[in-house]
Amino acid sequence: MSATKNFGTILRELRKLRELTQEDLALRTDRSVDAVSQWERGVYWPNFETLVRLGKALDVPVRVFFQEGDLVQSEQRAMLEIQAGVILSGLSDGDLAIAVEQLKALAKRGQSA
Repeated sequence: MSATKNFGTILRELRKLRELTQEDLALRTDRSVDAVSQWERGVYWPNFETLVRLGKALDVPVRVFFQEGDLVQSEQRAMLEIQAGVILSGLSDGDLAIAVEQLKALAKRGQSA
């Protein structure tokens, strides 16, 4: 999958996760609905200033837009990993430590199965 398509998929999933319409996101970033649609479809890349605005509007670090994943193999898994990353980034240090321990337990369980 091309980098622009991957970016568009991530953007769309983050927007949906935040329960925003394309119009909502366009308003929050001071861009057009058509621009949001084109980014989500992987037609165009936004410029750096717009990436920063998108990050703020979606409450995620800009690096989230550049996460690599094998979306062709498992788009669902890639989206779950992105959602998990967004959730983890919003946790306090203490809660993050608990979440990591829970993830370790799940990983260990998966290895023994």
